[in-house]
Amino acid sequence: MRKALRASLLMLIATGCGASEKEAPKWLAPVSEGRKDVASGTQLERFFPLVDGMVYQYATENEVGEPGLLVARVFRSSETAGELRFPSGSKRFSYAADGVLFQSADGPVYLLKLPLTVGSTFRGEHGGQTKVLEIDASLDTPAGHFDGCVRTLEERLGDRPVRYATTFCPAVGVVLLEAATGANFERASLKSYAAAVEIPGGDGVDRFQVAPPKDALPVGPPPPR
Repeated sequence: MRKALRASLLMLIATGCGASEKEAPKWLAPVSEGRKDVASGTQLERFFPLVDGMVYQYATENEVGEPGLLVARVFRSSETAGELRFPSGSKRFSYAADGVLFQSADGPVYLLKLPLTVGSTFRGEHGGQTKVLEIDASLDTPAGHFDGCVRTLEERLGDRPVRYATTFCPAVGVVLLEAATGANFERASLKSYAAAVEIPGGDGVDRFQVAPPKDALPVGPPPPR
């Protein structure tokens, strides 16, 4: 239960997309071959921007206060699609005129969906009903202060009910996630959001690190007109 909850927390469920032993993991590739400076022009991309090469680091904490770190790197494949890549695999997303979609094994499901109004609902990623709670929220995380954010809550009932609360902020994306099931709870707060910088290795292997400071870095495509 603990592992499943943590995997769902950051939309980072293992998908079996890991690289072979002879191939460097995609998420560690020092130079991304993704598309640069592209945007879908859709209304909700600003709340879930996939800016190629950017790295998200989240500070995590469970119900007993144990700390952790989760990391995802962005790969932008086209104007309307991209991926989040991480050690366990990757997850694909796309932009449509009416929302942001996660490409699940059972077909696309919405992360966000128009109309973006308080009280609107749609079927969520985990099979429950997602409700928009706020559309102008403010909050603080280790990465800083954020305004104009959208808060959603997905609830799945049944024998093993779960709740997933997500906060999306303009030009950054997901800044806070909380997942709860039974006595288990996980929270992930954005710690940093920055570009990866290539570091030539003395052993002939190039690596990357996240480059500070956050305020000096691009934070996604401009909102569509």
